[in-house]
Amino acid sequence: MKHTIRIFSSFLVFLAFSLLAQANEAYITNQGENTVSVINLADHSIIATIAVGKAPVGVTASASLGRVYISNVDGHSVSVIDSKKYEVVDTIAIPGSPVGIALSPDSKTLYVADWNDNRVLAIDTADTEQRREVSIGKAPAGIVISQDGSKLYVANRDSNDLAIIDTQSLKILQRVATGEHPFGVTLGPDGKQLFVVNVYANSLSVINLDNLESRTIAVGEHPYCVTVSPDSRYAYVTNTQADTVSVLDLEQNKETAKIRVGGFPEGINYDASTNRIYVANWFDNSVSVIDASSHKHIQDIPTGKQSRAFGQFILNKTSH
Repeated sequence: MKHTIRIFSSFLVFLAFSLLAQANEAYITNQGENTVSVINLADHSIIATIAVGKAPVGVTASASLGRVYISNVDGHSVSVIDSKKYEVVDTIAIPGSPVGIALSPDSKTLYVADWNDNRVLAIDTADTEQRREVSIGKAPAGIVISQDGSKLYVANRDSNDLAIIDTQSLKILQRVATGEHPFGVTLGPDGKQLFVVNVYANSLSVINLDNLESRTIAVGEHPYCVTVSPDSRYAYVTNTQADTVSVLDLEQNKETAKIRVGGFPEGINYDASTNRIYVANWFDNSVSVIDASSHKHIQDIPTGKQSRAFGQFILNKTSH
């Protein structure tokens, strides 16, 4: 009997470690100390703190490559992190000021928005010397790619528009007007709607990608980034100057709640595996955790100085 209990206990310990090892991870850029905090989303422990380039901002991750890419705006570079070893294995020089960053669905191409030089670079992840570029609107910020990889969407902060780029030719197909100072951008889970945060307009633009018609929803003061629930029912927007997250009911087309989080919230992602929302807080050097079922702020995780996490900062290991 005791032997059976020991075996069962050992199995439970093994199972717990396995679940932790397979859990999704958040890669949080800490702009004020040139590091990235890696958070295990099963138990919210800090797995590693990784030194990267100067003033890290943007994040994009690939489970298939086992790589996480970090844009360093003042370091004029992209740091490449090995997500198994938790260390930088390459640095890609980017003459300019890289901010927004995203990967193609097949992880073969890395797209980088160069804030100062008003361009987007397309970099071959297998050979980072192979790169193309397209001149874009003023101060390109958030970028995201269509689910089939054929189109790239770029929010141009100082042009007040969204550019749609053909990824094969790198030609601009169309421009869609947004509110004033578009910044954070994300694609809806169904791939049919695009969400653009308008910083100065205190609003969210929701763009129908079939006909490019858009509607706006009012949010809080000085919004920054957005994420959407897996069922496309809710959008969540960080309000940097209100220290809140706006909960937007997309069926009712209005804000239905505000959730108080840490100081100056910026990056925000939804983790479907835990049904939780993670928010990087610049002033409080932390990540706030929101329970998506109750829309309650349940925890703060200490990170590094000036956490931003701009982009898709969750490495989705559970679906790979």
